[in-house]
Parts: sequence; structure tokens; C-alpha cells
Amino acid sequence: MNFQLDAYDIAYSDLGQEILHKVGQDIYGEYVGQLSWMTIEEYRRFIARLAPTPESHVLEIGSGNGAAAVYLSTTTKARVTGLDNNESGLRLATALAKSKGLEGRVDFRFGDAARPLPFKDNSFDAVFANDTFSLIPERPTLLRECHRVLRPNGRLLFTDPMVLVGLVTSEEIAVRTWAGASCLTPVGENERMLEASGFEVVSCEDLTESVVLVARRQASAFEKYRDDIVNNLGQEAYDGLTSSTGMAQTLADQKRMIRVAYLARKAVTR
Repeated sequence: MNFQLDAYDIAYSDLGQEILHKVGQDIYGEYVGQLSWMTIEEYRRFIARLAPTPESHVLEIGSGNGAAAVYLSTTTKARVTGLDNNESGLRLATALAKSKGLEGRVDFRFGDAARPLPFKDNSFDAVFANDTFSLIPERPTLLRECHRVLRPNGRLLFTDPMVLVGLVTSEEIAVRTWAGASCLTPVGENERMLEASGFEVVSCEDLTESVVLVARRQASAFEKYRDDIVNNLGQEAYDGLTSSTGMAQTLADQKRMIRVAYLARKAVTR
């Protein structure tokens, strides 16, 4: 199954990256290449919870343009491997790591997270995925694969921005998922799948307020750079971005769809 989305192809194009660098500072304050609801403050908390050391090896699933992986390695000295199925994103990521002198510390692999992960058992100390798991219908399989590639006591942290807690219409879902196929997850289902995959759930954090905050900033930035977006990416892209962002804000503000961060541990078997 192919989860390479047209929206990501646009974002990882040269024009898309140029525009993202313009709007990124307006949206996130400190921009680390994220195509998501993650703020830099959140990311620092995530890194602290994963607790990587210079001896750690971290896997990021859905590494995109590589900026988040580079940030993690730069701030913790950990080794980081990014996995993504978008070749344009991988090209950007590899070039970024090289430009930062991180060859050998940060590397990127092509791979589909809907399939078995291309790594040996017990390869990583931590696995991180930001707003990526909602794109994978085969989530139980992916969670089992994360468990397999983690070392004992290794930690998994992933965010899910599509946790359903209220009534959402089919029309609202269509607008919200403009960028491509997404999976809506009932409350409690991620915890159940984690435990069924052999994980111990450590914490669940409601991050819905960040969706409201980032969506509001996105709307402002999209309007500010409207001409750049329309002239370079087209009216359809602009309309899709603005309508999807507006719907995300509405559903989050009304607490009908929430975003949650799940931290889990691969327990040692005796």
C-alpha cells in the first residue's frame, strides 16, 4: 500500500521548501522542518521523555525533510536513523545531514511504515513518530514492528492527531483529511493496541491545544503569504491548505477530535 501523498510531494519540492521556510517561523516560532502540529516546546519535551544519550540510537518514523532528526542529534549527540517513503524528502534530509557534518550520526532510509521495518531485532533505544501513525491503517503491525526493533526497556513515543471523541460528519472528515488518507482512532484504541503489541503504556498527554494554536497561526501565515502559495503551488493547494487547517482548528476547539502523545516502554520479559 502506497502512502506517498501528493501534499508531501508538493511540500518537499524546492518551491514547497522555500515557502515553508517563509511561513515556518510565523507558525512555529522556531522551525525545525515540521509538517505537523508539533511546536518546538513539545518536541523538546518529547526528546526529554525519550531520554537519548550520546550512546543511543533513535529511529524516527516519518522523518520528512530530516530537520527534526538533525535537531535531535545535534541537541543530544544521539545517533538517529530516519525512515520515510518520500524520495524527495529523503533527498533533502540526506543533504541537510551532510551540510551539518552529521554523516555517520544521522542517516536516512527509504521504507514504507505499513510494511515490516527494514531493521534487525533490538536495533534501537527509542522510536519516535510525530503525527505519522494516523496515516497507517496497519497500525497493529507497525506497533509490533516497533516492539521488535526496540531494545529491552526501549521507549516509543508517537502522536496521534486523529483521536475521535465526538460526532464528526463525513463532510468534515473529507475536509480535514484533504492531504491524504488518514485513520480516525476511537479513544482508548491506541492504548489497547500498544498493550496488545507488548508495550507498557507510560503516559498519554492531550495535545489538542497545540492544534488550535498552530492552526490559528497557519491561517494567518497562509493569508500573509497567499500570493506566494497561489503563484507557486496553485489555487487548489492554497484552498486545500486553508480549508483543512480551518477544519482541524474547529474540531480541536470543540474537542470532537483530539491530538494525543503516547509514551510506551518495551518491558523486559522474564
